Amino acid sequence: MNLADTIVAVSSPAGAGERAIVRLSGPRAVAIADGVFMARDSILSPTGSLIQALTYTVHAGALSLPGSSMSVPAIVYLMRGPRSYTREDVVEFHVGAWPAVVPLVVAGLIEAGARPAEPGEFTFRAFVSGRVDLAQAEAVAAVVSASSEATLRAAGDLLAGHLSREVAGLVGRLRQVLALVEADLDFSDQDIEPAPPREIAERISTIRRDLAALGRRARRLETFGGEVRLVLAGRPNVGKSSLFNRLLEADRAIVAPVPGTTRDELRAALHAGGLVFTLSDVAGLSGAPSELPGGTPPGMEPAADEVAGQARAKALEAIGRADLVILALDASAPYDAGAEELVALVASPMVAAITKCDLAPPDRARAWLAAGGIGVEVIPTSAVTGEGIEALRAALVRAVAGGAVDREAVGPVVTARHRAALEQAAAALARAGRVARRGGTAGELVAVELREALETLGTITGQAGDGDVLGEIFARFCVGK
Repeated sequence: MNLADTIVAVSSPAGAGERAIVRLSGPRAVAIADGVFMARDSILSPTGSLIQALTYTVHAGALSLPGSSMSVPAIVYLMRGPRSYTREDVVEFHVGAWPAVVPLVVAGLIEAGARPAEPGEFTFRAFVSGRVDLAQAEAVAAVVSASSEATLRAAGDLLAGHLSREVAGLVGRLRQVLALVEADLDFSDQDIEPAPPREIAERISTIRRDLAALGRRARRLETFGGEVRLVLAGRPNVGKSSLFNRLLEADRAIVAPVPGTTRDELRAALHAGGLVFTLSDVAGLSGAPSELPGGTPPGMEPAADEVAGQARAKALEAIGRADLVILALDASAPYDAGAEELVALVASPMVAAITKCDLAPPDRARAWLAAGGIGVEVIPTSAVTGEGIEALRAALVRAVAGGAVDREAVGPVVTARHRAALEQAAAALARAGRVARRGGTAGELVAVELREALETLGTITGQAGDGDVLGEIFARFCVGK
């Protein structure tokens, strides 16, 4: 995409109709339009020249196109930059939507000096110029493809910048904390009082909690089409697969006492309260083997290490797509930093299912959730006895019908890509908080994790990211948008 070119494309749906819109955008848009347009009745342009016309004016006349003897009746809408969609000069020709005529108009404008637009190039130019951020650009495609009023309203929320404003607030607070950490690193040899490690850790934890709350308030754009994705998440060997089978009342998942039995995502339809969930069982989440001290644990072959890493990646991907997560907590297990990081990884609304209550009371898990300020509905369960299974199904229905997964709630609308970025940033903040609490010489590690969180949040609005992400997003657009 050469941004110095003037581009042209049909911006209205294909097929016969009353009106088609052919759009020009770029530095020569007005000059090209003026060369092919003959004004019959012009507003605020006595000479009939588009060159002299003011922005936001309408002109009636006809097109005399290069390479064609036809005269095409047209109405011209002129929008000069920067007060236009792309912040460039934009000219729209509104002509009859006749299948034989519209291609002639486009071909004539190309011959006059315009270039055919790439998919999404108008919106890409709006993004590059700062007219919209990346989340809003994605919303444009969602508006175009919306198949229901609910989906259209949801896409409109994203386009209005609801998510972008909330992310910007978190980014600003994160930069303040990072500035404190980096000031201590850069001026440690001078007489400057550094911020106490406990204060740094508390500020990081507050931002992480607010980030997690944002993710849980958020409404997934895909849910407005009627899809509800439910994922069972937990540490290895907490009984997720047993709970999966019990919820479905069928032996669908392999159950074994060995941690790591589940590798690939297993999906099935769960019917509850008149709703249909797509329930997924995924691998248990712990530190990836390559991230553990000393690399591959003793007795584990490098190939097994790689498989475990792939299983973790697939589990994180599934959680990133989730509308609702069942957080499985083992009633008989102790709780450590790994469990805290697991909660940080989940940006979706949650219902907590305390498993194995036939072996131990749920009190320890309840206390851990309360101490961490994790305000979720808690259901004690046992896959062996069936305790709490119906209560868990009812909690899932409440979450969708009027609780955490409320499609009319006040939280911002997000896509699966945004959700994954929120989860990745929350995980980086969880690591930063743990390191900050150690104090001492850990400041550089804290700064690294804070920078990762900032960069990840920046990918939501396009302040950070690579060309591959941009290419993938804008390739989904139709030509003319």
